[in-house]
Amino acid sequence: MDLKQLQYLVTCAQAGSFSDAAKTLYSTQSSVSKVIKALEDNLGMQLFERLPRGIRLTVQGQKVYHYACRITNEVEVLENMSANGMTKWIRISMNPSSWFADLFVDFYNETYEKNYHFQLTTAGVRSVMERVRDYMDDIGFVYILSQQKENFLHELAKNKLQFVSLYETDVILYPGRQTELYDLEKETVNLGELEGVRFIQNYQDEFFDIGSVNEEAFQWKDLDISVLTNSDYIMERMLKNSKVSNVSGSYLSENKAGTAPGIPLNMGDSKVIFGYILHRGEEMDESIQEFLEFLMSRLPKS
Repeated sequence: MDLKQLQYLVTCAQAGSFSDAAKTLYSTQSSVSKVIKALEDNLGMQLFERLPRGIRLTVQGQKVYHYACRITNEVEVLENMSANGMTKWIRISMNPSSWFADLFVDFYNETYEKNYHFQLTTAGVRSVMERVRDYMDDIGFVYILSQQKENFLHELAKNKLQFVSLYETDVILYPGRQTELYDLEKETVNLGELEGVRFIQNYQDEFFDIGSVNEEAFQWKDLDISVLTNSDYIMERMLKNSKVSNVSGSYLSENKAGTAPGIPLNMGDSKVIFGYILHRGEEMDESIQEFLEFLMSRLPKS
């Protein structure tokens, strides 16, 4: 077994086919297939199911894939260290949030002399979870609905991850300036009043909509989400200039205060929970701890 085989395994698993993986690896489909076959022979197990259209990891392959991700990502860290001396890299994934973006800029400026280097990725909740699980990122920040927390924690437990809650806030509706709700100055809005309203969201799984125990509870499928984006810039432009609204937490995107007035959304006891994902039982790097302490110092006071 060698590093090349593990790199090919990771690429194939993420591409979903040998042909697509070959394009990424600047190789040929037959060469990629041979490398994977050699790895399977070395390990004495089948890693992929060969399907009519593509490939899929077997149960054993999924376990090997997780280890391979960790190894290949750690090799990348070592290569960066070799190229840049002892440069410290901090790898973060998160749900899109202009509030978080502003906070990161402040942290970067405050720690400028420490010469930290950062890799930042915005993604949906499931993708953030998978990136941390596969050691592509050191920590992941997500927003979930309280009513979906139990299912979310179950997903994390299966992947040997943990979630640490940092803050809870109300669920807020942000009406776009061209919507009928914008000028009504309502104190609260009920879910029934959202019929016919179109929404723009930072990913449909922003609050990890993987189902709820209570079928009557809020689900994203109940909303007419007409625009999905990972750009808060697009979000704010759309809220200013079109007939769309947004559902978020009350503090999660401070820039929205100048875009549209937020109205509490009446969803019973539901709250938006903000927190982070880490590998369970693993020691946190000092630089990640420093970032967390800075972030917690900037959260609104309860």
